[in-house]
Amino acid sequence: MRKNKVSEDSGYTILLVDDSKEYLEATRSLLEREGHTLLTAENGPDALSTLKSQKVDLLLLDFFMPGMTGEEVVLALRQFNPIVQIILQTGYASEQPARELLRRLDIQGYFDKSEGPEKLLLWTDVGLKFAFSIQLLTKSRQGLQYILDVTPDMHKIQPLTDLLQGILLQVTGLLGIVNSFLAVMDGGGIRCPQDDNPESFLAMIDEDADLLIRASTGRFAHHKNISEVVQPAQTKIIQEVINRGVIRLLPNTTLIPLKVGEMTIGIIYLERQIVQPQDLELLNVFANQAAVAIQNAQLYTMAAIDKLTGLYVRNFFEKWFDRELRTAFRSQQVLSLLLLDLDKLKRINDLAGHLAGDQALATVGKILRQATRNTDIIGRFGGDEYIILMPQTGREGAELVGNRIISLFKTETIPSNEGDLPLQGSLGISTIEPHTFKPEDIPHPIPQDYFEKVGLDLIKIADQKLYASKKAGGGQLQSSPPGKWPPFTS
Repeated sequence: MRKNKVSEDSGYTILLVDDSKEYLEATRSLLEREGHTLLTAENGPDALSTLKSQKVDLLLLDFFMPGMTGEEVVLALRQFNPIVQIILQTGYASEQPARELLRRLDIQGYFDKSEGPEKLLLWTDVGLKFAFSIQLLTKSRQGLQYILDVTPDMHKIQPLTDLLQGILLQVTGLLGIVNSFLAVMDGGGIRCPQDDNPESFLAMIDEDADLLIRASTGRFAHHKNISEVVQPAQTKIIQEVINRGVIRLLPNTTLIPLKVGEMTIGIIYLERQIVQPQDLELLNVFANQAAVAIQNAQLYTMAAIDKLTGLYVRNFFEKWFDRELRTAFRSQQVLSLLLLDLDKLKRINDLAGHLAGDQALATVGKILRQATRNTDIIGRFGGDEYIILMPQTGREGAELVGNRIISLFKTETIPSNEGDLPLQGSLGISTIEPHTFKPEDIPHPIPQDYFEKVGLDLIKIADQKLYASKKAGGGQLQSSPPGKWPPFTS
């Protein structure tokens, strides 16, 4: 229990160690009046036990105690805690040269009890200032190390939604914040002008992009528009932060811009005022890293994903295809490929218009994502043709996926003036078995055109089966028996 407390809570915890109960009680009363939290121990082993189980900012330690001296306590403590600050106390003047003890034991002070309470308070203030500085440096170092540790995960290729939620959870978890959201400019404030050349890519700043909530925690969950969760006055301040690109502190709120160079692409909203300068500095460093990762992910998505269907564009699919072929060869795993062509798209366009035709294409993209695994690679191969690469999947597994797609087609229709129009697709499947080459029969390096030929053969066989499905009336799948890797030619 605290006695005669006068000052406000200092926020510091002091462990007082002395074998004299009278000195413990008197010193406890003195330091508690200064607003400090006091823990006590009467011997070295009890002190070490407390130091292992509780956070202590400063240790006031008697130099001479029965059983275990203060010096021995210091040496044992430094084995598991290098930063707690220590002031040694002695009841015997000039027991040991003070400077020698400070240097040898790496302690912060040496107090002679005979010098009275004012000198004790002085040394306590000195020790706590040391403690604050060391804790500040340690926290900054740990925070920077944390940023270094999580940065590689931020910059790996992953769905943008996963990246944004991951960034927000990292920040809120680090600071213990419940309510927060991350908002970014729709499309990252970037637009991609149409270009007839599919090999080119140009990104431009879109100054009219909306700021949308893309990740959230606590009471902000399930909201998309900022106006739904903050007052108009705060909405205006958020826009000012976007325009100026600097952190803004409000009562119970911290607004952190996500900047890439001179452009702000979004904001992190934390429902707590972060006042410590080192925390704000670390948040700023983290936000800069996060902003670059977000913009890279947005640019990648714009270049790699077909906007209508949400699937890979053909150019990117072909790069994945080459990589997965090489992986299947190296690991001697089976691999299957599925081609799908949407039946009667012209009829949908004629009866319901081209917007309905686009809806049909987008619906096929949704169906293919529902029917496949995260490890499968799905691409839009042509106007109404789709392709799925299924690593470590044999003919039977690929047929299961194909039949699942056909079943999902039956649950979707496209509205038109002639009534709801059914969706239907024709599917073809090809499979390649694990190779059985002896290591000495495999050339090093394997020629690039070898994998190109295997890929083209797989597509050709799947296309033949797709055509056979369509010729048989559509809305079905056909598959070929598993093929073998072709021999190498000299």
